[in-house]
Amino acid sequence: MKISAFKKIGLLTLGVLAISSCNSHTPVSSSINPDDYIHGTYQNALYVSSSTGTFYGMEIADPCVVRGDDGYFYSFSTCRRVLRSEDGCEWEKYSDGIIARPKWGDEHFAAAGKPYGELWAPDVVKIKDKWIYYYSLSDIGWAAGIGYAVADEVGGPYTDMGRLFWSEETGEAESVGVISSIDQQVIFGDDGNIYMVLGSFSRIFMIQLTDDGMGLYKGVQYQREHKILIASNRYEGSWIFKRGDYWYYMGSSGACCSGKDSTYRVRVGKSKSLFGPYIDSDGNRMDALNEENGDLVVWAKKTNTETLAPGHNSVYKDDAGQYWWYGHCYYEYDNFKTRHLAMDKLLWDENDMPYVDGYELSYNVELPGPMIAK
Repeated sequence: MKISAFKKIGLLTLGVLAISSCNSHTPVSSSINPDDYIHGTYQNALYVSSSTGTFYGMEIADPCVVRGDDGYFYSFSTCRRVLRSEDGCEWEKYSDGIIARPKWGDEHFAAAGKPYGELWAPDVVKIKDKWIYYYSLSDIGWAAGIGYAVADEVGGPYTDMGRLFWSEETGEAESVGVISSIDQQVIFGDDGNIYMVLGSFSRIFMIQLTDDGMGLYKGVQYQREHKILIASNRYEGSWIFKRGDYWYYMGSSGACCSGKDSTYRVRVGKSKSLFGPYIDSDGNRMDALNEENGDLVVWAKKTNTETLAPGHNSVYKDDAGQYWWYGHCYYEYDNFKTRHLAMDKLLWDENDMPYVDGYELSYNVELPGPMIAK
């Protein structure tokens, strides 16, 4: 695979006027032989190019970053947008609409007096020989449910299979008074089963899927009776991954989408079990209602004039076993008007907890990206 050079002209084009300092990142571990890998470089704010090579300024929110069988990295985000990259650093637009806007929830929204729903926060997973594109069909304050599309290749074409389940079927509206069936992520458990974690600022919960990922194990009623609560009502944008003996739960809290007034941040807890409880370094449980527990992963200080509100991330493990945080963030170059793709390497502290160096995203400094085996 050819690793292309970083486009420094990106930030110049966007009018960034000054270079700011940031904390230095921990160098690559000596246990990694650099001769075995190639890598690109990245620089936040990440520059995304259009098909003509110009800046692609559309919002990139709630990104799920995966690497396909074709060797490319893909970033799937809200509103059906997809980016593609050779090295996980330098991105270009791949599709403005990987599937057509799903219409199976239109009557549901109309009955609630809402406009039609749009596709939010996709998660893309390969199950057996199919790539499955899971999505929330949602509007502000109202979620119709979870749908999915299927493809033979990660880049598509995808066939929209429609609804996986209605939000009401989970029973969340009955238990906590709101419908929060959004921000789904699919996980392969140690027991060989497939699970989906979902929920937003009301209750985070987990349900089990069929072994092909295209249905609810034992049906809706079984899942209503057996869903597993794993985190508090302070989080959304859940991302769970395993490293060594521990499972890690990352959740975003605060205001995600208010421009300069946004307060988004990411916290984490760990557990020996996928189902928790997830504990922070002080021994606090992340499933405590009305408590924002968890170790800090990344945020932006109120005095920050460059970046704001990093959150709703996915985590990618590269070929050398390093972990990378991909999320969205507001930046000063467009006066914090829209959310953009951001990335940084995850480091690990003395409690084996992940964090971004300095707890703030690197900004306007060129850094080595994910390692790719030669």
